[in-house]
Amino acid sequence: MSAWRLRSGARTEEVRLLGEGEAAIGNRPVSYRRTEAAGGTARIEIGGRAHRLVVARDGSKIWVWCDGEARVFERATSARAAAGGEHASELVAPMPGRVRRILVREGDHVERGAVLLALEAMKMEHAIRAPQDGVVARLRVAEGALVDAGAELVELE
Repeated sequence: MSAWRLRSGARTEEVRLLGEGEAAIGNRPVSYRRTEAAGGTARIEIGGRAHRLVVARDGSKIWVWCDGEARVFERATSARAAAGGEHASELVAPMPGRVRRILVREGDHVERGAVLLALEAMKMEHAIRAPQDGVVARLRVAEGALVDAGAELVELE
């Protein structure tokens, strides 16, 4: 599972990819079917309605052209992280890869430097370590999940 908090204008939603053709936007489940089309476009079908789209990324911004309309989304930080809370931290993927092993569970107490999970990227395994002492508040990925650079992996309190 991959999860992102996306912001477009004043609206922020958590988007989770749960599995093949299944997602959640906030608490609302969404079934979809995506196929690649010619010329770098894709076709996505949601609720029996088909849409043509193109997606491009530029840093933390995600540009989506869908049915002739363009929207810009940004990865949003949590309110705790944005407020600079002393014990709030979100760990993100440093590069695209696959989550190979998760070594902690929600509620676990961890010390600074403890390995939380292993991410395989560029044919190497990268240890994702706790930047501070804390408690694992939320795991945002599952073992085997493919993640993009910047995808939230673990939330510490």
